[in-house]
Amino acid sequence: MHLLVQLLHLEMLLVSLCKMIEVKNAKLIVGDATLFENLSFIVKEGSMVGLSGPSGSGKTTLLKSFMGFTTLNDGILSFDGEPITPTTSEYFRRYTAYIPQDTVFPYTTVQELVKLPFSLKANAHLSFSRELLFREWDMLDLSPTLYEKKTEEISGGERQRIMLSLCGLLEKRIILVDEPTSALDERTTALVGEYLKRFTIRGAAILAVSHSPVFLQYCHQIVQLRNNE
Repeated sequence: MHLLVQLLHLEMLLVSLCKMIEVKNAKLIVGDATLFENLSFIVKEGSMVGLSGPSGSGKTTLLKSFMGFTTLNDGILSFDGEPITPTTSEYFRRYTAYIPQDTVFPYTTVQELVKLPFSLKANAHLSFSRELLFREWDMLDLSPTLYEKKTEEISGGERQRIMLSLCGLLEKRIILVDEPTSALDERTTALVGEYLKRFTIRGAAILAVSHSPVFLQYCHQIVQLRNNE
């Protein structure tokens, strides 16, 4: 009996260790419309969850809520069992790579852009390496010649993949990404799916908003949002 109790405690501990981010009974209201309610799911380490649904169903807002940029009307978001609140979201961000859909480049060259994250306090322990960056670019079918270009000279698809490539250098436990393949064809979309799946093998937890059936095939689970208007 004592051994059984110990095994149960061990099982509970392992479940707890595997739980990375959780959405529990989340509710979002915009204006007079309830976009979603009673939304619950878990993204464990080593898994990629796809968040899909029509435009206006609250997918992007949910990602922003994890980062503390907006607030849900009800429910709990948590990281390793600890609630994510406006006061604790800064701690959560230390472990998170967040790639929004509409990325505004703060610099005029790609070289300046890719070095930006390494100037942040959360990444002070990391050093930028052009060699390692080009290794990530090779997996995403990006040419090293892009490094010397101005940001206005690159395409939308190149921009998306450049931002994704930084995930390979920043060593974050959590990756939140919004429509990573919206400007890509099916072949390159598959490359991105394979690329992100590599991070789950290393133990990362990924929550990805996507409309792409090709990309969603690479997710371990798909959470479908629907407008409740």
